Amino acid sequence: MAEQGAPRRWLPLRLAVIGAVIVAAVLVALLARPSGPGAGSVAIRTYAGLPADVEADLLDPEPGWRLAPGSGQIAVWTAGSSSCPWVPREVTAVGDRVTIVLRTSTGACTADLAWSTSVVAVPDGVDLAGIEVELVLDG
Repeated sequence: MAEQGAPRRWLPLRLAVIGAVIVAAVLVALLARPSGPGAGSVAIRTYAGLPADVEADLLDPEPGWRLAPGSGQIAVWTAGSSSCPWVPREVTAVGDRVTIVLRTSTGACTADLAWSTSVVAVPDGVDLAGIEVELVLDG
């Protein structure tokens, strides 16, 4: 017959430590994930407004782009909600034709109309002298 030992007093402490570690891991994962309007973007930077020297009319809010001379970067501007701007999610190139796919964030967005600009890098192998850019608003 086996002897009955003292009750396992260490078990509640170990369960509490394991629970604390799981809670800490979940908090770190939530804080480290991308969030906000630019989450998941391939943009080098995104800012409110238009690039310098660009004039556009919110009555006819057509997106546009401009190659920054000598930088290998494209500035793309779009009009939309200031809290959920259109941001580049994909940049691909076939020859000298660059396609930039823009999407908005999901969630509650303000019902205003404002310009925002994102800067993306030109993919390798594209001849800047013959570049063609297609903007695709997806969503």
